[in-house]
Amino acid sequence: MRGFLFIYRMEVCGLNYAIILAAGVGQRMRNGGLPKQFLKLMGKPIIIYTLEKFERCEDINQVVVVCHGGYIDEMQRLIDLYQIRKVSKIVVGGSDRQSSLERGLDGVAELGGQADDIVTIHDGVRPLVSETTIRENIRVAKQYGCAITVRPVTESVVITKTEDIGMSEFKERADTYSMTAPQTFRLGAIQEAYHNLPTMEENGMPLLDAAMVYAQTGQKVHLVKDQGANIKITTPEDFYFLKAILELEENKYIFGL
Repeated sequence: MRGFLFIYRMEVCGLNYAIILAAGVGQRMRNGGLPKQFLKLMGKPIIIYTLEKFERCEDINQVVVVCHGGYIDEMQRLIDLYQIRKVSKIVVGGSDRQSSLERGLDGVAELGGQADDIVTIHDGVRPLVSETTIRENIRVAKQYGCAITVRPVTESVVITKTEDIGMSEFKERADTYSMTAPQTFRLGAIQEAYHNLPTMEENGMPLLDAAMVYAQTGQKVHLVKDQGANIKITTPEDFYFLKAILELEENKYIFGL
């Protein structure tokens, strides 16, 4: 009877997948060629810190990792070593972020993903994402079909193409956000958005991520406010900032703060 109830719940509620994009080569890190997601902090690779967040999140059922083709074996070794059990598939990334993302979506479909299932897309080098942010993404996407994570801008903003501006170029920071991650969608909707996309530009603006592709179809994008220091590790400075945060968190745990 318990087994029957479990299967019934899965059929009604659907599954929640995560796609972790980890196919970059880290050109801005100046680290001798090792992709930034494999750099170690306190003895553990950055990608593992990220995967552990999704491993611990009870709302996530399965994970697809998109990896650079030359590092598939190393990724699998790390997943086995750190016992990341929710990773069901590793796929080879494409030539850019969008093609890697499409391959990740194909990977979810190959695992049996259905149109009403939820897929959460996250950067492998954003290891500080909170489980609260992941859960809220899934909740909002189930309600509206889409959720993207944003951070309110804390300084005044100027939007201009020139070096000379007028009053109209100043923007109210209370209404301004920067996009972070994850981004979350109903699987069928984001697949359809990519399949029907005529070009990777809209009115001259490059469509750089899944949220922009989704919005290009005329769908509304719903916002989730980011929580915590959910930074993306792109430069050496980011790496040392992450190290400081992890050391702070470890000290809080040790001293019971």
